Amino acid sequence: MHTLKYLTLICLAGWLLCGGCGGSGRAPLAKVKGTVTYRGEPVKSGTIVFEVPGARPATGKIVDGQIVEVTTHDPNDGVPIGQAKIAVFATQAGPSGAAGAAGSDPGSYKPGTNYMDAGAKPAIPPKYNNPATSGLSKEIQRGENTIELNLTD
Repeated sequence: MHTLKYLTLICLAGWLLCGGCGGSGRAPLAKVKGTVTYRGEPVKSGTIVFEVPGARPATGKIVDGQIVEVTTHDPNDGVPIGQAKIAVFATQAGPSGAAGAAGSDPGSYKPGTNYMDAGAKPAIPPKYNNPATSGLSKEIQRGENTIELNLTD
């Protein structure tokens, strides 16, 4: 639940900071692709966030270990150029069998359960959920950037 709150705060802060930005006030962007592994295995699914000081955060998807659809303003437009701190969010499948999905039986919800995560457990250590504690960073440069993140305990 803390992961969802943090991601929501990042998105809200980015929206508030850049909500009034026009096309001319946007930071230059660069394409990003790459891989995310944990203990040598590809992270099956998740979200990746890039924070560059003074710019709107960028988010992307992790699909079968691949970083895809990295977006700052428009779909797949990339990450602001500069030194990016990185956060990674990933969960294991809950009782429904789908990571982060609600159970297939709506009547199975009981007060006190987390219906958003449906019992899903973190797939990686929580330190990676925060750019300030993840220890992950990358200099984003003009052109296409390839990132390889090898997460450990």
